[in-house]
Amino acid sequence: MAQVSPCTSRAFFQSPDWFDTGHSAIGTFRFRGGRQVPTTRALIHYTPEGRRFIPARPEGFAAPPWRLDAWHEWQADLAWSLRRALKGQTPQALALSVVALDLRACAATLYHVLDRTPRGADEHDLNAIEAEVMADFLGCCRIGTLRAVSDAGGMDDLPKGMVAYRRL
Repeated sequence: MAQVSPCTSRAFFQSPDWFDTGHSAIGTFRFRGGRQVPTTRALIHYTPEGRRFIPARPEGFAAPPWRLDAWHEWQADLAWSLRRALKGQTPQALALSVVALDLRACAATLYHVLDRTPRGADEHDLNAIEAEVMADFLGCCRIGTLRAVSDAGGMDDLPKGMVAYRRL
């Protein structure tokens, strides 16, 4: 098994809509393998119903090192995070989600393949899913997302990575 190292806040995070209370825990951060700890950090996700606070990875929560021998562990963490985020909010248009890791850039990409252009509830669900995954990796790596609409002929040019979701 690969060594673990703590995530630090030195990494880049795309969303300005997050906060850290400093010392007062605001929720519980839950992660793969049943690990859970109190956290002082959260991401703010805006929905049509109002704001929602997503508990984020606390400072120092262990993550795999950015080395080739930890590639599978990173992929498994990303896929777990995406699958958890999809529970209860899977967009109807979503056909496939793939997670791809770029070790050199300390970054990951979520590829969402849709069977039609997302609108309304699908768009809100995709945004919520992406926010939850970003909260899971706050301070560890950059998370980007790409969305593609598949034509009726199938998905010939699938993104490379680990399939985290496939509609049956």
